[in-house]
Amino acid sequence: MKENRKQTKKLWVKGRHARVFAFLRFAMAGFIRIKYHYRAEKAPIKKGPCIILHNHQATMDPFFVSKAFRFPIYFVTSDDLFNLKVSPLIRYLAAPIPKSKSMSDLAAVKNILRVLREGGSVGIAPEGNRTFSGRQWEISDAIAKLVKVAKVPVVLFNLCGGYGTDPRWGHSVRRGTKYVGRVRRILYPEEYADMSVEELCDIIKKELDVVDADSGERYKSRKRAEYIERALYLCPVCKKIGTISSKGARFSCSSCGTAAEYTPQLTIDPPFGGFTKVYQWYDWEREQLTPRMLAGEVLSDGGIRFIDSVKLKRKIFLDGDAVSMDKEAITVTGKKGSYVYPLSDIDAMAAVGKKKFNFYYKGKIYQIKGHKRFCAVKYVHAFNGMRAALKAHNEDTATEEHV
Repeated sequence: MKENRKQTKKLWVKGRHARVFAFLRFAMAGFIRIKYHYRAEKAPIKKGPCIILHNHQATMDPFFVSKAFRFPIYFVTSDDLFNLKVSPLIRYLAAPIPKSKSMSDLAAVKNILRVLREGGSVGIAPEGNRTFSGRQWEISDAIAKLVKVAKVPVVLFNLCGGYGTDPRWGHSVRRGTKYVGRVRRILYPEEYADMSVEELCDIIKKELDVVDADSGERYKSRKRAEYIERALYLCPVCKKIGTISSKGARFSCSSCGTAAEYTPQLTIDPPFGGFTKVYQWYDWEREQLTPRMLAGEVLSDGGIRFIDSVKLKRKIFLDGDAVSMDKEAITVTGKKGSYVYPLSDIDAMAAVGKKKFNFYYKGKIYQIKGHKRFCAVKYVHAFNGMRAALKAHNEDTATEEHV
């Protein structure tokens, strides 16, 4: 009897999770319908274990996905969620699976497989991060490798209208003509067993690709452009960084004076530097930033909070109210001095929430939390771009030496 009790305590999947899930589906239904005008189509799959893969558009995505299913889902979530005051309650009620953003996490993989073995179902956003631009973030083949190992049904779920209704860079929810969640496709183990990892990954990317800005749907708000500078940091007209500002439905560059409206159809009117969609501008600025950083560009912002995130436990506020980044290091400056973190010693960097980014340095997670108009993603773009450029350079050098 004692051995059975010990075994029960070790289970990740517990009976209370199903009860909590059923209660939240009922309790949240009115709020989701009234505030977001969201509608979920009933999923054809009745029970787990399975892996549910979904695109990542809005803050409430786990609730929106869950609305379509009748069984509990254990979502893989950013470890930042586990630093909140209510984190112990969330762990008790829903037992989400923690994972570090932008890093391979063996513990997360083990926990996913553990939940599946226990008969539970796992929800994953393969992009690993909520979209800033309205288009799909990069999806690595790691998700396809996980699916091949798990050997369970894979539900490919589309959220359509989340970016239009609640864009990551925005501050207010918009009233849209469409916000719906539905199962796009279900892949069964016998169907993908003979596929290569690359083939399976391509299918996942294709079936999860949703672009609200190309749908023609309308999303109304008087403040629909506000805080767009959290995503758009490089002016395509004067090429200045950090000069975009927004108010109401319009935004402009404080340097060259170019201005435009962010329309209910999620377009830019008139075209700003030739761009009519946020994702066009966003992709362009990311490409432009890397060579500028390698040539000596320095990013800098004041009014920040510097935080040591003790993984899954608590946050410790450190000395620091300004941050800068060049091609060599991130520097945080505070009242007691400056703290330098060489990029070569940083394992990864990831945008968190609307105006924060984490960097993983020598086994620790540090966080920069900015002011309300802070653009965190430009630091992530710079870091990832320079890291990719350095890797390509080293590979070219190695090839030349081999030849």
